[in-house]
Amino acid sequence: MQIIKFIIAICLAFFVKLFVFQPFVIPSSSMDRTLVQGDYVLVNKWQNSLFGNLLNIQKGDVLAFYYPLEKGDINDKMVFIKRCVAQPGDTLLIKNGQTENDKSDLQFDYLISDSSNKLNWDILNNLDIHLGGRASNNRWLLSLDSIQISGLLKIDSAFVFNRNSSIKGGRDLSIFPSDSLLKWNRDFYGPLYIPKKGVQIKLDSSNFKLYKKIISEYESHHIKMENSLIFIDEIQTDSYTFKQNYYFMMGDNRHHSQDSRYWGFVPENHIIGKCGLVLFNADKFSLKRLLIGVN
Repeated sequence: MQIIKFIIAICLAFFVKLFVFQPFVIPSSSMDRTLVQGDYVLVNKWQNSLFGNLLNIQKGDVLAFYYPLEKGDINDKMVFIKRCVAQPGDTLLIKNGQTENDKSDLQFDYLISDSSNKLNWDILNNLDIHLGGRASNNRWLLSLDSIQISGLLKIDSAFVFNRNSSIKGGRDLSIFPSDSLLKWNRDFYGPLYIPKKGVQIKLDSSNFKLYKKIISEYESHHIKMENSLIFIDEIQTDSYTFKQNYYFMMGDNRHHSQDSRYWGFVPENHIIGKCGLVLFNADKFSLKRLLIGVN
């Protein structure tokens, strides 16, 4: 009887892990301070399983998904966790690192003038500030959100904060789709149409690089451009109808996140599920990071 109970328990645990919930660990600071490095997060796989199919993604959801650029079978790819900032059919525009529907406590890099030389790491650690360091001439370069800035101003209202933003109109070829014709960078990006299943778009030289990877790698067509003419599966065309939905993901720490700004769209078939609960933090165990919801 005990053996039967043990077998049932093992089968139940296997079922839960395989189809319902799966824990993932946060390896970096890209989602600070929503999720911090070392957090163990439960992801609801049931919503997007063979049995569930109830995944209803909204802008602002924190999602686990397979890294699109990695080669090989989808289920063997690395798992990333980011926030959905644009859904299928949206047109994304990033201004000074923010989208229209962003939450308020995002993190950015700031250059801080500390003329009184008051700042030190004891103060910063008490405010949970851990990215950055001292610069020259009584200045610090730190990754901060609005709450942390308010905390620092309570210590010294004379602190001066300058966001370390990229210049509007400045080109950054490390940014997707690495097109020198687009004046896009990490803080000023778009407008960019997010592909939606069943929607047909016009294809030309101005958006060829934006959607080439989707058409070739995620939807399995051969696409090329010759003398400004576009060919899909050797047939000349000036349009394409998307076969699945796509999403645009970004980290809450906007200056320390490798996300869709650098590698493009996330296909719907790469999404694992929504992040629901932080179990604990393995790096710095405390009650602050114990059984808290992800939002």
